[in-house]
Amino acid sequence: MNNLKKFDVKNSLISDELKENLPNWWQSINKEDYFLVMTDDLDSLFSCQRLKTLFGLEVGGFYSFEKGLYINDKISENGWKTPIFVDLSIGKNQYCFDNHRTFVKNENKVNPNVIHRDYSNKYNFSTLTLIAALYGGVDEMSDIQKELLIAVDGGFIGYYKNGGRWKDVNIYWLKQLGLADYLIPILEEKSMKYFQELGVDYCLHDKIIINDDGYLEMENGDVPDIKFEFKQGIEKCKMR
Repeated sequence: MNNLKKFDVKNSLISDELKENLPNWWQSINKEDYFLVMTDDLDSLFSCQRLKTLFGLEVGGFYSFEKGLYINDKISENGWKTPIFVDLSIGKNQYCFDNHRTFVKNENKVNPNVIHRDYSNKYNFSTLTLIAALYGGVDEMSDIQKELLIAVDGGFIGYYKNGGRWKDVNIYWLKQLGLADYLIPILEEKSMKYFQELGVDYCLHDKIIINDDGYLEMENGDVPDIKFEFKQGIEKCKMR
């Protein structure tokens, strides 16, 4: 691929340990060679919006967990551009930003869980929080934007649940992301109830669907106004 936009990795907030365990492709991306594939929640939507702000990347695909993969041929340039799946665990070494702990093997996934820990100690923040740490700029965010980094995908839950039993897990990952100084003071000041109400106020649990005409819909808020074509269905395996 030619003319890649090189991100200055010195501006990243993540720890050296995490950086050394991740693939390097996330440091060199641009809109001429890549497009984004979004999924059905606000973690994916917000993450795509952040990547568009940073690199001009367009959403050219949508993955429905009920139906399968949809693509806009114009944005993807009929398959000439490389997809980056956002907030989705995917195999075959395809590029993705992901926060889930799965058994899917992929050497190109950008996921904090490459630092292997017991399941109860796995990464417990969002893909959005990961992207904010990777590319920096958190110091320029408003207070509410920082709070959303905590609230999206329920990243705050472990800090407060069962009297803070899992607080150390949150703190560990915030240190790995380089976000401890930004977000731990907010967690200390706020409460479980505060973030639950924030989730309601910002409709963080809304789902995104694709209608029969190939357009995205969400009850509250805006989604990309793009027509998608169905490309690949889901193959469901029966458990034996």
